[in-house]
Amino acid sequence: MKYLKTLLKLKQNKSLNYSQIPPKLLQKLKEEGLIKITGTSRKKVVVNEYFDKVYKDIEKIDNANSRSELSNIGDTKLKQIYPMSGFYINGVCKLENITLPIIDESVLFLKNLPKIDTNILIVILENFENLVYCEKLLKYFKKENILFIYRNSAVLKILKDLENEIIYFSDFDLAGVSIYLNEIFVRNNTIKLFIPDNIESLLNNFGSNNLYKKHYIKYKNLKSNNKEVQKLIETIHKTQKSIEQEWFIND
Repeated sequence: MKYLKTLLKLKQNKSLNYSQIPPKLLQKLKEEGLIKITGTSRKKVVVNEYFDKVYKDIEKIDNANSRSELSNIGDTKLKQIYPMSGFYINGVCKLENITLPIIDESVLFLKNLPKIDTNILIVILENFENLVYCEKLLKYFKKENILFIYRNSAVLKILKDLENEIIYFSDFDLAGVSIYLNEIFVRNNTIKLFIPDNIESLLNNFGSNNLYKKHYIKYKNLKSNNKEVQKLIETIHKTQKSIEQEWFIND
């Protein structure tokens, strides 16, 4: 349902400032006789009794987490729900009754993530192919209990609640560093960025200048207060090269 959040606020508060209602929604509500406009200099939109009748199920729609729930309300298209939204994982560890890896060159999808023992190292991967072939990345980490997770919106929501040691493994380019700083670190400042000791040599010998130039204009002023991350940024600028994460699969 378009404008779901605005309609929900309108029902809960019984009124909203005129400027808070998108013009198309405002026109629709006027035409259907569900609101009235009050005030002059500071206009407000006030709902009437018919509004509550028309939108009697809006809370149920907002709280629905599956298409089956929406079908019980009346229409699976009332709200966008993505059945494939969840956690994509791989690794060498045990999560409750799940032992990873399940099958070679495969990824496990879970709608909800089970409890993760704090002795398991979590490595968040930026690219899906690295998750599929994560066994080729094990040599970069000293722990045996490792859970690899693909970075998506589901993971971002739980980062602040995780107490494990967490490493973010990104592309070694300015865009990847920006994602780490602005999407990962801001949610949990204990998460470290994976930076190989020989990253300058890797960039010089295997990096792409075209990839560096692709990101330069947008991220040329990128900086970090973290010394190691700032050094990586300076190294990328120094070599004028970048390496995508997939390179490490076949290293």
